[in-house]
Amino acid sequence: MYRIMPILILSLIIQVTLIIHVIRTGRPTWWIFLILFAPGIGSTIYVLLEILPNTGIFSTVRKAEQKVIKALDPTRELRAAQEAFDLTPTVGNRLRLAHASVEMGDFANAEMLYRDCLEGQFVDDPTALLGHACTLVELGRHKEAIERINQLRVFGREGPAEALVFARAAEALGQNEDAEEAYAFAAPRIPTLEAQARYIRFLRLVGKDVDATRELQEFDVRLSRVPRHFQADARKWRTLAIA
Repeated sequence: MYRIMPILILSLIIQVTLIIHVIRTGRPTWWIFLILFAPGIGSTIYVLLEILPNTGIFSTVRKAEQKVIKALDPTRELRAAQEAFDLTPTVGNRLRLAHASVEMGDFANAEMLYRDCLEGQFVDDPTALLGHACTLVELGRHKEAIERINQLRVFGREGPAEALVFARAAEALGQNEDAEEAYAFAAPRIPTLEAQARYIRFLRLVGKDVDATRELQEFDVRLSRVPRHFQADARKWRTLAIA
């Protein structure tokens, strides 16, 4: 009896905690009955379906799985995208193939695909415009890239992704004030480390070493929080930042 008591108390604490979570987060009330009348099983189901998916754990696992698949078969997505496009040449499949081409470093093919998307009713499609601007930067066609970003601005698309592309193009054209403003906007708002790494590199190139050092310290804090299996990819951006 005394051995069972701690288990019962722990089970009760878990049930009460989960019921409070149900109420505070506005989940359906039937979860309360499931947790109460199916102790153990009900609590487990609730945690698996309602709590874990919101913690980012599943997303991290999926990303790790995709990374392994990509390492074992780098052209898998490119082949799948090409097959889908050959079967049904829709704009959606063309965009998928363009993105897969970017992932493989084939920017010339990606540029052509994005450009071909920008016709008819999709002439102002924001995904295609941004993708096209990105590939133009990679190909060194910076003035054209800025023209695409300006098209996006007309439609109110001035987010951090657009700012990063604009910053890279402006930097290449020697428009340092515009580039710095865009980098400063994009760096803290893009989840990946690329924007901040490019901002640090830019600050060092224009002689703003104090600002660059401050940004690098913040960068290292963010880098330390990257999951271990993504560290290698993340560290390449630090290499770029201090190059």
